[in-house]
Amino acid sequence: MKFLSNILVLLILISNFSFAQKKYFKGNTHTHCYPYSGDITDTSYTASKVVSQYKARGYDFLVFTDHGAWFNAAPLSTPDFTVINGEEAGISGGGLWGHFTALDLKSRVSGANLTHQQLIDLIYNQNAVPFLNHPRYDQIPITAKQVIENMQSRLMHVEIYNGVTINQPGHTDISVWDSVLSTGRLIYGVAADDSHRESHQAKAWIMVYSSSNNKDTLVKAIRNGDFYCSTGIILDSIFYSSNRIYLKSQNGNSIKFIGKDGNTLSTVSSNEASYTVIGTEKYVRAEIGNSSGQRGWIQPLMVTGSTGSIEENRINDFKLYQNYPNPFNPMTNIKFHIPKSYYVKLNILDVLGREIATLVDEEKSNNTYNYQFSIHNSPATNQLPSGIYFYRMIAGDFSETKKMILLR
Repeated sequence: MKFLSNILVLLILISNFSFAQKKYFKGNTHTHCYPYSGDITDTSYTASKVVSQYKARGYDFLVFTDHGAWFNAAPLSTPDFTVINGEEAGISGGGLWGHFTALDLKSRVSGANLTHQQLIDLIYNQNAVPFLNHPRYDQIPITAKQVIENMQSRLMHVEIYNGVTINQPGHTDISVWDSVLSTGRLIYGVAADDSHRESHQAKAWIMVYSSSNNKDTLVKAIRNGDFYCSTGIILDSIFYSSNRIYLKSQNGNSIKFIGKDGNTLSTVSSNEASYTVIGTEKYVRAEIGNSSGQRGWIQPLMVTGSTGSIEENRINDFKLYQNYPNPFNPMTNIKFHIPKSYYVKLNILDVLGREIATLVDEEKSNNTYNYQFSIHNSPATNQLPSGIYFYRMIAGDFSETKKMILLR
């Protein structure tokens, strides 16, 4: 009986630990359907059909972005699949053009007789998230110069891979991304299908790091750049320290680190790699590839000054990162960010929830911190066997627990 009680306690503890853990959710942010997009003639390609098709493909969410049209698609959501309202708002004529996703839009907007910045502001004022779509699409091209000079505020996202327009000869959406980043301005890269028919689906997507598939939680993570882009690459770990980036992929075999003006900083033929910042890069981002032609992109980190420090200016909330390395022996790094001063506790726990080490137990100011946990820190931890352990951070009302593995 005591044995069964211990097992029950163990299951409850593990369940509680898992509850707060973040994971990746797969989604498409550029989706069309009949009858709201006028260029779709297939009357069966309705919103409900599109949702069922994406759901069958293993997606967790999508955003409807019909041309100049908004409809309430949210009722199509289910507990395991989230549908987010949006629109693809456009400007055309008068020497101006451009298409913008308006993610989490509350009602239709029109770009008629507006400048690019005015349309961005109109989207933003609904607390929606504006994306610049397919900037180098030859029918409505946007240059990096236009983004830099005419879209100076509130635009934080740009499509770098569009599953439909990518097939154009000389298509270089990603060059716009690099050009804007090279000015020192942070902007996040997005990959999407731009699907108008079933054959357009599952070409590219984003993997959003979130605690749930709740609409508001997903939108907040997307707004803050907590996602990576993929055409098939799966990432296990993305880790940033004060002057180093590390990532590990399940299925990549080549990792390229890129900096100012799109120049290659380093190339590694492996599924994992790290890059140490020098200080002259302006920004550092990474592209991952494999022999099947699949690709992935992580979000850029802006490099400030000549000290080689990475600017954590995109973190506006609490964040507990996955430890690195993981599995580990004998030492691992645990990083967290707090948005303002809090009393912080960071503890190491075993699978029964017993505290076996304390890394932090004090007041901390707004910053990003990195601590090392080594099994050699004390006689007690030096005797720890291989297995699953947890690290828990508590700051104010925030609490999050992550799993790590000791492999001796």
